[in-house]
Amino acid sequence: MTSIALLGFLAALLGFGAALDGFSHAMHPVALLGARGVPRWWAFDLFGFLLPGLLAWAATVRLSIADRARDADSRLLGVGWTLCAFAALAFAAQGVLPVDAAKGFGYGLGKVHTAAWTVWWLAFVAGGLLLAVAWRGRIAAQFAIALAAALVLAFAMFVAVPGAPAMGQRIGIVAWLAWLACVAWGVFDRRSASAG
Repeated sequence: MTSIALLGFLAALLGFGAALDGFSHAMHPVALLGARGVPRWWAFDLFGFLLPGLLAWAATVRLSIADRARDADSRLLGVGWTLCAFAALAFAAQGVLPVDAAKGFGYGLGKVHTAAWTVWWLAFVAGGLLLAVAWRGRIAAQFAIALAAALVLAFAMFVAVPGAPAMGQRIGIVAWLAWLACVAWGVFDRRSASAG
């Protein structure tokens, strides 16, 4: 599920970006591809935000259940996974809250879209850091991955790449989905190894 979410987002971003005349990955926000008034805006919202977000949510819930089965008493795990699930739902919500291409982010659904974007990255950074703390004594690789993904996302949201101000968004989204895929592979590989 996580790999499909990551690859689906990348395919939508690159495909719809290539189809939109004048679109620059370095300069334009991801949400422009799904802005009302842009050709095929609804398709990008579906394949770029909604489906990857829902797949990420389903994977997060599965990972939470598997991880909590090993350590049901950890409140950090519970809160961390809950925040990560909330982040995935906020990401998906962007697909049903399209920005108006003519009016921008400051009007109507654009404001709510911006709020969903903000909730997505804040919830993931907080959840990823809590999971990193919860995993610190158990799994060194997962700790490092969670910490690195949370820090990359936080950094990408605040620091613009020189000459490419919109690249931070793409780095952040890919870091989040890649983190989720890495954790999924780690959690389910350990479960199958311990069962065998």
